[in-house]
Amino acid sequence: QAVARVLIVDDSLSVRQSLTELLEDAGYQPLVARDGVEAVEVLRTQAPDLVLTDIEMPRMNGLELVSYIRSNHSEALPVIVITSRTTQKHRQQAMDAGINLYVTKPYAEETLLSNIQSFLN
Repeated sequence: QAVARVLIVDDSLSVRQSLTELLEDAGYQPLVARDGVEAVEVLRTQAPDLVLTDIEMPRMNGLELVSYIRSNHSEALPVIVITSRTTQKHRQQAMDAGINLYVTKPYAEETLLSNIQSFLN
C-alpha cells in the first residue's frame, strides 16, 4: 500500500508547516508549494493523490490552480480549498472552478483529516 501524497499549496509558511505536520502524523506524504506556479511544477513531477490549496496567493491563485488541474491533469484529482474567505461568492467561484470541498479557517483538524481520507478511499 503506497503512502498517499497530498499537495499543500499556501503562501503562508505557518499554514504549510501545520498542515505538513498534521498530514505526516496521519501517515500521508506531504508535498508543499508556496503558490499555484510552484504547485504546477509539483503536479508535473510528483503526481499527488489530493490537493489542499488556499485561494489568495501571489503569481497564481487557488482558483487559477484548480482550473489548471481540471484542464490539464485530472477531473478525478480531489481538490480541497482551505481559505479564510467565507462569502457565498467565493464559495461559488471555487465550486465553479471544480473544487471538491470548501473548508473555511479555522477548521477542525479531525474533520479535515476525515474528509481527506474519504476522498482518498
